[in-house]
Amino acid sequence: MNQNYGCGTDLDEKADEAVKKHMEELKAKYDSFPSEYRENYREFCKKPCEEYMETDSYNNGETDTVGYLECCDMFGYCSGMSGWVIFLIILIVIGCLAAAAAAAFYFFYWKRKMGGRDEEEKEVESGEDTTKSGYDISVDTY
Repeated sequence: MNQNYGCGTDLDEKADEAVKKHMEELKAKYDSFPSEYRENYREFCKKPCEEYMETDSYNNGETDTVGYLECCDMFGYCSGMSGWVIFLIILIVIGCLAAAAAAAFYFFYWKRKMGGRDEEEKEVESGEDTTKSGYDISVDTY
């Protein structure tokens, strides 16, 4: 196996322990470089990484290949969700929690504070004629 790894060399090949150690060292060096150099190196590796992502080893989910270690771990090309998608998911969850809190406030606090009755029920009970049948039974007959 070639120890001089660069983009496009043996990306579909299995990585042994020596290669994994070398890739960890390379990633540590890559993280210490200035951002302009990292961006240039990432752009240089974009096309080979796109070709790697079309291989069978990537599609089968193999994480022990040189391409996975380089393209996915080091450059982050294989990440499934972008930052905006995660942000939108968090925003939707917060919105649902706020809606549930508002509904709980309405039913458990506001409605009880207002007497726990609807407007129509108050009108029926406060009216003079509360009987529903046409017959009046006098209380005096008992």
